[in-house]
Amino acid sequence: MAREKFFLDQEEDTIHANQIQLTTAKEKRANWWYYHKIHLLIGCIAVLALGGFIYSMVTKVYPDYTIALLTQNTYSSEVTERLAEELEAYADDRNHDGQVVVQVSSYAIGTDSTNDIQVQQANQVRFMGDTSAFDSVIYITDDESFKWVQSQDGFFTYMDGTTPEEDATDYENMRIAWGDCKGLAEMDLSISALDKEQAQKYMSPLSLSTRLIAGSTYENNEEKKSYYEDSRRLLERLISGEKLSAEEQFSESE
Repeated sequence: MAREKFFLDQEEDTIHANQIQLTTAKEKRANWWYYHKIHLLIGCIAVLALGGFIYSMVTKVYPDYTIALLTQNTYSSEVTERLAEELEAYADDRNHDGQVVVQVSSYAIGTDSTNDIQVQQANQVRFMGDTSAFDSVIYITDDESFKWVQSQDGFFTYMDGTTPEEDATDYENMRIAWGDCKGLAEMDLSISALDKEQAQKYMSPLSLSTRLIAGSTYENNEEKKSYYEDSRRLLERLISGEKLSAEEQFSESE
């Protein structure tokens, strides 16, 4: 009885007696929104992020050729963009996506290229990534950058594609001057700040070379070997000034 009295003597439970009763649809929607709005917002952000990722992957353009511009000083991005556009007339649709795309990747590695040491280091890391992945076969360099790369246990081929002897210093046989490439010398790389003649003078200190595949980790990689050979043919067309017709560019794209 004492135990029963203990319960019977308690005051009336008012905690649950005053619960709000949702009677209308509007009140129910408001209550749902109050407790779930954060979850809904997070879900929407996740969906948008996923959609953006999928869109970027679907619409991403993969270059048929990547050409490295390795210099001590930074070259104008406007000029390099114009160069990439002009190079497309000499290239073919290697990946068969229905368009010809040439990418010029610029690496300014000299101490005078920027006052920001972190930018210099980032450019060097990007350049190392390019060489490791064999992204670029054709290199456009200034004199100092060419010698620096070639001193790293040999990097460039002779212009006929053969491999130089160890410690070879006959650099004139490993590169061709910008002005001696008919295709490059005839390009219109003018921008708002430079006319055609000025743009050509701006690029004239540069030369072209091709990197070695012999002795690299990609020597027996059929895909990279094919890319290397196609890049060599692209260089030959630049030297001769021989552009490809639309039929030649897309002859195997279908």
